[in-house]
Amino acid sequence: MIRCLIILASVTALSGCAFGGPVSTYPDYRPAPGQGQYTRPAYLNQRPTPRVPAVDACRSQLYQGLLGQHEGAIFVAGLPGRKRVIKPAQLEAFDYNPDDTFYDRPPFLEVREYLPGQSLYAPSISNMVDGLNLGPTIQDRLTVELDQEGYIQTIDCR
Repeated sequence: MIRCLIILASVTALSGCAFGGPVSTYPDYRPAPGQGQYTRPAYLNQRPTPRVPAVDACRSQLYQGLLGQHEGAIFVAGLPGRKRVIKPAQLEAFDYNPDDTFYDRPPFLEVREYLPGQSLYAPSISNMVDGLNLGPTIQDRLTVELDQEGYIQTIDCR
């Protein structure tokens, strides 16, 4: 019986400790301003994903970094989708004189079309057209326009 009373007293004492709060002799920690607190870096804050404008069907905004590059420095066939390269060209005909003051720039353009499934070893479609007749505007076609030396001047969808 005494043994039961001792066990009952010890269980009561231990349960009383369980319901009480922790007792600490140390003062509550109060950090100085800016000390001991995690500050989330600004680059980890959520931002909306940048999107290409809906009007840019051929994603030409992604390739604006190619402006000023020479055509030999880029892999045109590797750019995705339909594309064409427009470059000033001259015909070596008897009636055409590039020094003539009638023409302020070459009247003919060399247009090269690249199709999505075109093999790299096959020749590109090359034709000479007048500057006024470049063909229909296709909104999802990436058009790269070069100057006479072969440097990229404009990249857009047309």
